[in-house]
Amino acid sequence: MKAILKKTFVGGIALGAVAAFAFLVGNGCNGSRSAEMGPAEVVEAFNRAVTAGDFDKASELCDTVAMKDYLESYKEAWDTLNAEDSTILSIASSILEKAVIKVEDVKKEGDKRVVLYSLEADGHSKTRKAVVRKEEGAWRVEMISDAQ
Repeated sequence: MKAILKKTFVGGIALGAVAAFAFLVGNGCNGSRSAEMGPAEVVEAFNRAVTAGDFDKASELCDTVAMKDYLESYKEAWDTLNAEDSTILSIASSILEKAVIKVEDVKKEGDKRVVLYSLEADGHSKTRKAVVRKEEGAWRVEMISDAQ
């Protein structure tokens, strides 16, 4: 019973981390390599950075102040879980590291791009919509939400 609960908890953490992408919304930082990346590449790099717990890199790839606050709260949750049970965080990170990100479409909307993509991890799939815009010559994630 305890093993089943732990497995369910680990799966919930992994799915929750993947689902957290729906709420990420931009920070205004400048990334070095992001100037070379297109909209789809920035979205993928941002998602990979968040799932790896690399919040500095994620901040370099995003746009508004709201994102900074969210990333800080996500980092706090990450750090708390790591302090309470680093094994669970390690397992969830391992699952998320293998997540497949498939870009389905990139649409131009004014000076922004809307990137429709899916995240697939551990048998779960979620379709997302990211809005990116250019800032100082580099694409930045401005918002990520459920695709509609």
